[in-house]
Amino acid sequence: MNIMDKPIGLRWLFLDMNSYFASCEQQMNPELRGQPIAVVPVMTDSTCAIAASYEAKAFGIKTGTPIWEAKKKCPALRLVQARHRLYVELHHKFVDTIESCIPIETTVSIDEVACKLDKVQCIPDNAIMLAHNIKRAIREHVGEYLKCSIGFASNQLLAKLASDMQKPDGLTVLHPDQMPQAILHLQPKDICGIGRNMDARLKRAAINTMRDLWDADAQTLRRVWGGIYGVRFHALLHGADISSPVKSPTRSMSHQHVLAPVERSKIKAIEVMRQLTVRVAQRLRDEGMYASRLCIHAKILPEGYYADEIAFKETQDTTFLLDLMTRLWDKMPNLKPLRVGVTVYDLSTQETHQPDLFDIAQPKPNNLMKAIDDLNGKFGRGTVGFGTATPAMGSKIAFSRVPGMDEF
Repeated sequence: MNIMDKPIGLRWLFLDMNSYFASCEQQMNPELRGQPIAVVPVMTDSTCAIAASYEAKAFGIKTGTPIWEAKKKCPALRLVQARHRLYVELHHKFVDTIESCIPIETTVSIDEVACKLDKVQCIPDNAIMLAHNIKRAIREHVGEYLKCSIGFASNQLLAKLASDMQKPDGLTVLHPDQMPQAILHLQPKDICGIGRNMDARLKRAAINTMRDLWDADAQTLRRVWGGIYGVRFHALLHGADISSPVKSPTRSMSHQHVLAPVERSKIKAIEVMRQLTVRVAQRLRDEGMYASRLCIHAKILPEGYYADEIAFKETQDTTFLLDLMTRLWDKMPNLKPLRVGVTVYDLSTQETHQPDLFDIAQPKPNNLMKAIDDLNGKFGRGTVGFGTATPAMGSKIAFSRVPGMDEF
């Protein structure tokens, strides 16, 4: 449809699981129900909360709050070690449950999905009935402590905004006929995609309130955004249901890990770096990609950052990438890392990959990688490893990418 076509009514349902990681823990452990809890990557006060229960949020604790600060706000706070495999398992359960009620158009993240309404479901009374059916199905088939907020609107952006307007266990309908009155009490930064920097740019353009944002014309927002995305945002805010831009090709893959206190040295962290490198190489092969640049990076205690990188011929070979990572790691000063990571860049697909003479003349290394992948896929990650035998490290959640169960 034309970017400025007038919306005809409700078109989208957006569902957001509330305090998802913390709710999963409370669902699985009745002792945690009703308690202020923070889910953490490692059991130490020097880390941050990656999720907080609503009981903890009542004390001002949220994602990213340092644990030492969270304990000052709530001395009774209970820390729970993150269990990412559990969150993925329950993700698949609630996705299957939702799909028993309505097909899912897009899995937005580990705890969010978007669904397109049909001609019957777009009628407001039917939409509300659908939402109640989904909520009931999740309670019955996934767990009573896994609550969700559901929003309806004419496009995904506004449906996402609607889902954020009432938490927990909310249900909000933003019908085009109710706009903009239904959102004027909100701030521009409440809209997904308007972060701190964009909010500051809006303020510099004298756009301070939601009314200001609504009244701004498309060309004003084009200048604020610095391009066509401002025009696109204007259309979405006013209800146009336009498709997402073509997805950019994948340019990088990254895995990182917050180190436990006993691992926070250059010598100890190398084993974690090896596992991160193995995982990145596995993903390259799983997704049919090749990399030609590798970067190691680390957040350094007390306040610092270190990174180094190297370019090479396109590859997806684990042993080759491990050798490069080790060479970079050996060059790093003897610092105290808090978080470490491995990223590969400049990716190409199987179709565009240009093998060199050695790829053709010596195919055995690729056959070896495939054999190892098959064994780990059949018997579990870490069954066959590379070099020093260390316990396999479970996959960590990338919020916009749900790991496969074979990554744990």
